[in-house]
Amino acid sequence: MSRQAAINPDATLATGEAGLIAVDEHTSIGCWVNDPSGTEIEITVLDTSCVPDVFMLTSPARELLKVCRTVWRTDEMIGARYR
Repeated sequence: MSRQAAINPDATLATGEAGLIAVDEHTSIGCWVNDPSGTEIEITVLDTSCVPDVFMLTSPARELLKVCRTVWRTDEMIGARYR
């Protein structure tokens, strides 16, 4: 009994929840997402060098899909803005 859920482009992530970064059409990276404002996010991943400057962020729990642009990065964290 599977149903396909619509993705809500206006949804925002709650503070501290799991997400996925789509690197390309075949590869996703698990991440932990914090949403300090409505337009900027902080993402924690094991290795930020695998994440492109512009990426798709999804949250399966919230049926969220957002295009993001990297503003800053460290080895394990990315600061980004929703596009």
